[in-house]
Amino acid sequence: ADPVSLDLIESLITDGENKSLLFVGAYRENEVSQSHHLSSMIHKIERKSIPIIKIEVGDLSKEDTNELISDLIQTPADLTCSLTDVVYRKTSGNVLFVLQFLRSLYDAYLLFFSLRSNQWQWNTAMIESKGITNDAVELLSRKILQFSDETQNALKLIACLGSFCEESNIHLIMANDMAAQKTDISSNAQEVFHFRRVDLIASLNFAVKEGLMNHVHSTYKFAHDQIQLACYSLIPKNMRGRWHLWIGNRVWANRAASPEKALFIAVGQLNKGAMFIHSKDRRIELARLNLEAGKESMSLAAFAPAAFYLETGIGLLHENYWSSHYDLCLRLYNSYAEVAYSQGGFEKMRRAVDLVFKNARCFDDKLLSYFTLVRALGAQGKPQESSDLCIFVLLHLDEAIPISPNMNG
Repeated sequence: ADPVSLDLIESLITDGENKSLLFVGAYRENEVSQSHHLSSMIHKIERKSIPIIKIEVGDLSKEDTNELISDLIQTPADLTCSLTDVVYRKTSGNVLFVLQFLRSLYDAYLLFFSLRSNQWQWNTAMIESKGITNDAVELLSRKILQFSDETQNALKLIACLGSFCEESNIHLIMANDMAAQKTDISSNAQEVFHFRRVDLIASLNFAVKEGLMNHVHSTYKFAHDQIQLACYSLIPKNMRGRWHLWIGNRVWANRAASPEKALFIAVGQLNKGAMFIHSKDRRIELARLNLEAGKESMSLAAFAPAAFYLETGIGLLHENYWSSHYDLCLRLYNSYAEVAYSQGGFEKMRRAVDLVFKNARCFDDKLLSYFTLVRALGAQGKPQESSDLCIFVLLHLDEAIPISPNMNG
């Protein structure tokens, strides 16, 4: 979950009015550091004496692995021990890896059903001699490489988008080739594959049949995040940015069908391919899109993603752009200052408003930053400084401010 979602969850859990709320969540401990937003949320909840029950779920034991294998191939557990020995040695009981490892044995005819004996058979010596990898991602990658080019590209495409993809998003990518060419935001983006939407859907349905994806309510989702990682790893590192750029261009070209959704998908993809955008005009255009996405996120009170978009937009600009693209710079820094204040990032807010004060062409262009600074000073418990700044601004606006106000008047 993103920081905004975690903040919402925290507020619901810590709200004393919620007497009948039971929240269940899951995460991988090795992926959550002490500085992670989730760790911070858990500590805050614990400090408020709200009971938390932690259940650590590890890999399968050897006995559990044997029971799983026995159940999968419908063979008594006492007969599957030799197969379990080699599987467990290769997988250490990781459930995903156990299942994929067994599938790889089946695909290699090292695990097969004998019609003569009417039971599953295997040869542990041959399995050992095959030298099948004990790395889950590599094992999955090898499996995917056996698929057609169309299916491989379809899986790579969805992996670029994340762990899941709605069919409507697929339409945004695959529709209207000519529009995509006309609005290409990159000067050197190239289409990395060519096939129709119907072929993409067919490839994804094949992946569902193979157990790599699930298809529920018009959404395709990888069955496990390691599968997504394996698909993404098949794209050469020096080409991943071009894939993201290609997807972003396509989505933005077809945005008319769903403007708001297209904005966030396109900007997210284009940002990941920004290293391949060398044209000044194209980088300026991407900065404008990040500003638009940032403002839209602010309107939804999604301040964490808003800050990311605005920071990215600022990062695409050079300092001398204040003279050549003044309005864009002013809007980016004013918006970023407001978001930083909303997140409690007062130092970042201060740096942003200082740049506005330094580069603004007139006092009116500084007003938004002054307004943000006034609120920030108040939020930091500095009412006198906030009041003094208000008076300073009003005086510059030629407003008459009484030095000693008549409390009775």
